[in-house]
Amino acid sequence: MLKQNLLIDCNIKAIKERLQTTLANIQFQKGVMIWDDEEKLEHCIMALEILQEEEKENNLLTNKIKTLCNILK
Repeated sequence: MLKQNLLIDCNIKAIKERLQTTLANIQFQKGVMIWDDEEKLEHCIMALEILQEEEKENNLLTNKIKTLCNILK
């Protein structure tokens, strides 16, 4: 649900490319950041937070599976 509202795909490659492009735009604008640059950076941060949360969930699931495998041994 959260991913649907992002202006960026929620993966490392897309986030990296968006950050590089936004930085290049800011440099082209002689260091001036305009509203859409700020919005793009905010969306990169949100995408990273989503990836971080997904990683936590995956780690929890992995730990549960390992525990179950140990019980079944």
